[in-house]
Order: sequence, then C-alpha cells, then structure tokens
Amino acid sequence: MSSRRRQIFLYLIGVCILLAGLAGSAIIYLNASDDNADTIGYEFVGGQSYAVTAQDSKAYRHELERFGGKAAVFADDLNRWFASWWSGKGLAYLLAAFSVGGALVCFQVARGSSAREGRQLPPPPPDGS
Repeated sequence: MSSRRRQIFLYLIGVCILLAGLAGSAIIYLNASDDNADTIGYEFVGGQSYAVTAQDSKAYRHELERFGGKAAVFADDLNRWFASWWSGKGLAYLLAAFSVGGALVCFQVARGSSAREGRQLPPPPPDGS
C-alpha cells in the first residue's frame, strides 16, 4: 500500500471512529435517565426536591466508618464515582471522549506517515577506523 493510500485510509478510519462514537454517545445521552436506584427518599429545600440516596445518609456513612475507618468511606466514594461513569449520561460523555481521542490518534498517525514520506534518511556516520 502506498504511503498516500495509507494516509487516506487512516483519515477515513479516524472519521468513522469519530462519527460512530459521537452518534452512539448522542443516542445514549438522549435515552439516559438520571434515576438513582438506591434513592431512599426526597428532601425539599427552597421549593426544589433533591433525591437522598443511601450513601448520602449520615447513618450509612457512620456505620461504614465505624467498621472500616476513613479508608472505607473514601473507597466507597471512589467506587461509586467510578461506577457512575458506566451508566446513564456519564457513559455518553465517556464514549464521546474516547471516540474523539481515538480519532485524534488516527489523524496524528496519518499526519506522521505523510511527514515521514517527505524526509530523507541521514547518511550513515563515517567509520572511525
């Protein structure tokens, strides 16, 4: 495959990754709901309602800290933060970021292959003997 064909092929792959990823993330975003399955109640403050989840309650955090210490509370917060990226709108953002990143990698590789084509290899160094 010639260098020019490889460059065009890589650009097309990058465009396909970008379009498929952004279309998929848009579909996920539009169909995602922000429902929390672990909502235990609602709190009304200033005319607004806020969902109260189990991990937001003081009793849950107190029991977690009592059995596992501050590290358990931190680990639970970190685990819930990571888990939030794999569902709903967080998944749409993650997919969009990965598709943009993958497309940029393809574009950079294509650009690098065209830059390598125009360069000449330097002559080998003269023998010192």
